[in-house]
Amino acid sequence: MHQGDRSIVEVIPLGGLGKALAYAVPRTLREEVELGRLVRIPLRKRSEMGVISRLGTDQQLPREKLRLIQRMVYAFPVLTPDLFELAAWMKDYYATSAAAVYEALIPAALRREAKPKLNTFLKLGQHVDEAAFAALQRRAPKQALLYTFLKAQSRPILRSTVLSRLKLSPTTCTALIRKGWVVEVVQRQERVAYDDALSKSEAVVSVDFALTPEQASAVEDLEESLNAGCFKVHLLHGVTGSGKTEVYIQTALKVLQQGGGLIFLVPEVALTSQTVGRLRTRFEKLGVKTVVWHSHLSEGERLDAWRSLACGEARIVVGARSAVFAPVRNLKLIIVDEEHEPAYKQEDSPRYHGRDVAVYRSMLCNALCIVGSATPALESLYNVTVDKYRLNTLKSRVDNQRLPTLHVVDMRREAPKNVGSGLSQFLSDKIYDRFERGEQTILFLNRRGYSRSVICPECGYVAQCRHCSLPLTYHRIGEALRCHLCEHQESMLSHCPKCKLPNIRWKGQGTQRVEETVRRLLPRASVVRMDADAMSKKNLFRSILADFRLGKINVLVGTQMIAKGFDFPNVTLVGIVDADLSLHVPDFRASERTFQLLVQVAGRAGRGDRAGEVVVQTFTPHSPPIQFARRADFEGFLSEELAQRKSFNYPPYCHLVRHLFRGKNPEKVVFFAEQWARRLEAAIGEAIEIRGPAPAPVEKLKDEYRFQIWYFMGSVSQLLPKVLDLRKAFPMDKDVIDVFDVDAVNLS
Repeated sequence: MHQGDRSIVEVIPLGGLGKALAYAVPRTLREEVELGRLVRIPLRKRSEMGVISRLGTDQQLPREKLRLIQRMVYAFPVLTPDLFELAAWMKDYYATSAAAVYEALIPAALRREAKPKLNTFLKLGQHVDEAAFAALQRRAPKQALLYTFLKAQSRPILRSTVLSRLKLSPTTCTALIRKGWVVEVVQRQERVAYDDALSKSEAVVSVDFALTPEQASAVEDLEESLNAGCFKVHLLHGVTGSGKTEVYIQTALKVLQQGGGLIFLVPEVALTSQTVGRLRTRFEKLGVKTVVWHSHLSEGERLDAWRSLACGEARIVVGARSAVFAPVRNLKLIIVDEEHEPAYKQEDSPRYHGRDVAVYRSMLCNALCIVGSATPALESLYNVTVDKYRLNTLKSRVDNQRLPTLHVVDMRREAPKNVGSGLSQFLSDKIYDRFERGEQTILFLNRRGYSRSVICPECGYVAQCRHCSLPLTYHRIGEALRCHLCEHQESMLSHCPKCKLPNIRWKGQGTQRVEETVRRLLPRASVVRMDADAMSKKNLFRSILADFRLGKINVLVGTQMIAKGFDFPNVTLVGIVDADLSLHVPDFRASERTFQLLVQVAGRAGRGDRAGEVVVQTFTPHSPPIQFARRADFEGFLSEELAQRKSFNYPPYCHLVRHLFRGKNPEKVVFFAEQWARRLEAAIGEAIEIRGPAPAPVEKLKDEYRFQIWYFMGSVSQLLPKVLDLRKAFPMDKDVIDVFDVDAVNLS
């Protein structure tokens, strides 16, 4: 049985089995057999969904014992040829199963065989003479009423609307349809995300303007790579406010003029609306349709977006990391905005990095890939030095706007009453001043809730999550203690459970507490909080951002979802309430992330015609990332950080693979992690550097204990297969689960 034989195929079941199974194809279906088709197959005693992964098979099975494919689910493949190759690469590179990859690539709505939404319209059918109509009026006046109503309409009208407005039953309509006097017209209704009134306010900044010399040079260089018709990656490094988006748009215009399609990736769902508004404003007048793709959409919206792209109706898709799998026809450009963001890394299987997958998919399509940021990841800058990426720089803000002035407030010198409020006197005065001048303020704190922990000052008791090794966060709304890892919740304590005294206290602040403080400071101001707790309703974040852009909100308090990418011309003050949160964590990327965060958040200020200021509150004002950010010295930070990385052989000078062991029995987890480390060290320890096992920074999560081993290797494609082969032969206890995270980003 050879490859290409259409009578037998290999199918990857989507139920998590993880390996290809051979099936016979009924004669009636053989003409429809293609790679990437969704099929229904018998598996054990159930009917499961699967993807045809190979024509023919090498599995040595008698043909008569093969079970038959039941049916084709759709009349077209759900995976384009480049996505099919991408899935194969992801399976090997990220050490995961084919089923996990296919489930990431194929929307859940397709896997559940969701149907498009259909609307039924009514219109007049055959001509009716006056005598027949008069007879109808005497015999069936309600039918005559319906006929008269439709006769007055200039176009077909929705059936449900007609029946509701005229207060008629469906049988009245059915009777006229049987006579042929009325005809039903069934049309598919497309659910288009962000096709509403909010989109107009989101696109207000999307206007054409003359390119600066730096922008024009970058566009020219990108167009040259585009015209070459071969794979190329450009790193667009531009300071905040330098007009990177306009460079993207001009390059996208060239792609559309050549008949190509494009994917525009953003790190946060909240950024999608602004980007969609800009692209629709610029391109829909050219007849080019833009769709949205991310996990916060309804199933129907994602299904219709997928269909629009798959059939070629839409040529642009904007979305978060999963949009990299969109079935765009003639894909010629992928843009990865804010490419440094950790949000591009998927933390569940398959643990892919959206930026790196975008680069690989661009290679498969001979497309151009642009990765852009004001603070590029060190890995991307390293790829420039080894000639994998081409660098384009934008060093000046548009219209020569000045970068904001950055003030560092040493919180060690603040009076205790001000520390307790979370805001220094200096920052409080600046907020009040901006409100009086009619300007807007953004306050950033990457910790939701009211207070980050609850502690007893007498005995030192700290309220801990019973399922995770993490303190519970106090939320004033609902008077609850919550774990932000497993979502466990308890009522707020009135007494210390340990010493029984009633003086239990909060420690630290979250966004709820900052919001409350600002409301006391500015009782006449409109203060709104934007974090995961507040954004429970669909599209609420879009409504808030639209109001903020229109000046209806004076102070916006939020977490990382407001920290990057937004363009608000009237924002002249940004306050970073606690710059130490990202700095003092057990992660070698802590300095890099703190520097990136400070620069990105600071970039939200002074983007209009008024100068901006940034206030950074910290207990460690002399730490390098804070000082480099204060001076806007990217080159200085880069030089120092790369020197440290090289001395410890950290990325970007190698690939980091995290091997996590977890289970409910800590002794078992430690034992098997240690046994595996010894086995690996003895087999290939000379080829890779092994560190660990050691407890994970969050040692207990959702009642499971976690230990990790780090592998530092020069080449994933050459060395990881050897590790995986050894792992297959290693006898692991059924109560211990281990997972590989290639190019790990989150080390907690």
